[in-house]
Amino acid sequence: MDKQILIELFTSPTCPYCPKAKNIAEKIVKEIPNALLIERDVTINENAEISRKYGIQGVPTMIINGTYRIVGVPNSEREVINYLKQI
Repeated sequence: MDKQILIELFTSPTCPYCPKAKNIAEKIVKEIPNALLIERDVTINENAEISRKYGIQGVPTMIINGTYRIVGVPNSEREVINYLKQI
């Protein structure tokens, strides 16, 4: 994979599933050298506009390169990595 991969992970501090999604996202970034992870806390006002832009209605939600959306915790980092290798 030669192109930059941007992973935006929308989370909330009270979400019981967000830490697992973050762990998976961090593993992806370690395996894909050109991947960048940005975690966005939906409870912080500065993230409200971008949350609306993507139509975030629940957390965790992972947006990849502004288009591909995973709501909830991915089954595994391998699932996401396999997708990334195809784009």
